[in-house]
Amino acid sequence: MAKLLKALMLVCVFWVGGAHQEARAQEAQKLVCNSYSPLETMFKDVCWSGMFPMRLMGATYKAGKSGIPKESTNKILCKCGGDLKEGKLPRIGFTLGFWAPSKIMDVTRKPYCLPSLGGIELPVADVEFLNGGANMGRSDRHEAFANWALYTFPLIYMLRLIDDGACPPDGMTEFDLLQVSAMFPNWNDLLGRYTTFINPEMLLFTGVTSLFALPVDAMSSTLGKPINELFWVAGGWGPMYPITGFYGASVGNMTDVVGFTSLTAVRGISLLHRLGMLNETVGDANICERNPRHIIRKDAYRWQFLAPSPEVNGRPPSAPPPTQTSSQVREVSPPSRFGTCTHPTGASTAAWGMWRDVPATGEDHSYLLFQWTDCCFGITPD
Repeated sequence: MAKLLKALMLVCVFWVGGAHQEARAQEAQKLVCNSYSPLETMFKDVCWSGMFPMRLMGATYKAGKSGIPKESTNKILCKCGGDLKEGKLPRIGFTLGFWAPSKIMDVTRKPYCLPSLGGIELPVADVEFLNGGANMGRSDRHEAFANWALYTFPLIYMLRLIDDGACPPDGMTEFDLLQVSAMFPNWNDLLGRYTTFINPEMLLFTGVTSLFALPVDAMSSTLGKPINELFWVAGGWGPMYPITGFYGASVGNMTDVVGFTSLTAVRGISLLHRLGMLNETVGDANICERNPRHIIRKDAYRWQFLAPSPEVNGRPPSAPPPTQTSSQVREVSPPSRFGTCTHPTGASTAAWGMWRDVPATGEDHSYLLFQWTDCCFGITPD
C-alpha cells in the first residue's frame, strides 16, 4: 500500500509540474510584442549630442560630457596597410575618435520578438533546434528571464554623414538584425552549467566574495568611469556572471525592471565578445583594423534608453509635442545627473531612468549603443 501511495504521489508531482510548465508556456505565448520604429523617430529620439566629445589628431575637437576611454589613441597621424615592396601604397591620414551610434539592443519578454522592426515575431517558435536559448515554460522556478535581439544601427553611415567604409565599428553600414539570444543554448541555462564551457572563469567570480566588487564598480560607473578590470560585475546593474537570461530574483520582487533589462543587454554584449562576434574599437592597435576582444571593455560603450520612453535632453523649442497615438507611447525626460542623454555601462538607473518602464504597452525595452571608435581617416595616394 505504501509503495502504491508513493507511486501515485510521483505521478501527481510530474503531472502538476508538467501542467505548470505548459501553463507558463501558454502564458508566454500570450505576451504582446511591443512595436517601436527607430528609423521613423531617430531625429526626435536619438541622443545626437551623445556622439561628443570627438578626438581629432589626438586633441579634443568638441567638448562633451560623455568622457573618453582611457586607452583611446593619442596619435596625430596614422598609416594603414600597404606594402611598398609589392607596389601597394598605404592609407595615410589622421586619427579620429568619437562615440559612434552603432547598435540597438531590444530586451524582450518573448523570444524572437523584434520591437525595433515594428513588433514582428519570427515564426520559428516550433523549430526546436532554434529555440535552445528560449525559456518557453521549461523552468520550474520563478526567476525573471529576458531575451534580447541585437541590430546593427550605424546612423552616421546610414545618413551618409561620413564616407562609406570609413571607420565603421563593426564593418557594417546598414540597419540589420545581427543576433538573437534564443539561438544560444546557454541563455536558458538556469544553473550556468553550459555557459561554463564558454566562460570558465565564472567559477571564480560567482561566489559571494566576488560580489564585494559590485558597490565599488557601481559607484565608479555612476560617476562615469566603469572599471574594466572588474569585468565580472556590471556596476549598479548587477553581476555579469553567469551569462544567462535569468536575473536570479523572484518576479514578484522585481522593483527595478530597467536595471534588469540593462543587465540583460550588457550580458548579451559580453557573450558576443566572448564568442568573437564583436571586436575591439579602442586604442592604437585598432586604428586600422578591428581585433577580437573576448572580455568586454565596459568603458567602450555608452547606452541610451531609446524606447518606450526615450532618454533625451528634451525637444527643441520648435518641435511639436509627441502625439498620444505615437507608437513611442510617451516621453519622459527629467534632467539627467550626467548632463547628457547617454549613460556609462553599469551606471545606477536612479540617475537616468528606473522610471522609464511603461506597463502593458512598453515592457519590452530598447537601448541604443554608442561605441567609442578610434580609426585612421585618410586617403590612399594614387
